[in-house]
Amino acid sequence: MMRSIVTAVAAAGMTCMLTLIHPSVARAEDVVTYEVVSDDIHSASIEYQGTANRSLIEDVPLPWRMDAVVSSVRGAPPEGSQIRADWHTRAAPSKWVTVRIIYQGKVICQNTLDLGNATCYGITRRIT
Repeated sequence: MMRSIVTAVAAAGMTCMLTLIHPSVARAEDVVTYEVVSDDIHSASIEYQGTANRSLIEDVPLPWRMDAVVSSVRGAPPEGSQIRADWHTRAAPSKWVTVRIIYQGKVICQNTLDLGNATCYGITRRIT
């Protein structure tokens, strides 16, 4: 009986210690700001990731900016933050569009292209 109590106390102590050393990871939702800007292109179709799904809005006037709740700011797709702008029907050399992901006031991804499509992923720390 005494041996069982000692074993139970030791197991409980070990569990508490492991919890302190390796706390469980909680998935918290966070807010990012998506942004699409251009001096040359006046509208684009924009696809972005939120917590529930990826959303598409077409023919959006630029500049465009939106706060979105995401499951994982720097996670891989599909849960991670991501934005894509498509203006291929209006694309031309030197007609630049920039897409950005901003988190806690800092740009974590920025991509500027004149190809008709630009994408940013929170997992990829890219500033172009």
